[in-house]
Amino acid sequence: MDEDQMVQFYERRRIYPECQSGWYPLILDLDNKIGSIEPGYKVDQIKEKFGGLRFYYDQMSVNDDNRERVDKLVDAAEAKAYTTCEVCGVSDSTVTTSGPSWVKTLCTTHRGKIR
Repeated sequence: MDEDQMVQFYERRRIYPECQSGWYPLILDLDNKIGSIEPGYKVDQIKEKFGGLRFYYDQMSVNDDNRERVDKLVDAAEAKAYTTCEVCGVSDSTVTTSGPSWVKTLCTTHRGKIR
């Protein structure tokens, strides 16, 4: 994943994701899909919460006829994030791990690095 792509995303949407780079390809893919339906849509927030991706957009920036299509795209990306390591983007052998005060979606390698 090229950092230039995230700079372009920021310049286009004026927001930067509050998650690690393993999910950036999911976010960029989702942005491209939504942008092809509603080029001027507005992103409110993108973050990790309880081990999952949360992608919030301004529903008023999406035509009523397209809102259901956009919601399905968001739902699919958020679901895929639960099987994608937030750190490296590996989508095989990933697990959601929990600890005393956090829940993260990580592959076996990165799960082992959490103390």
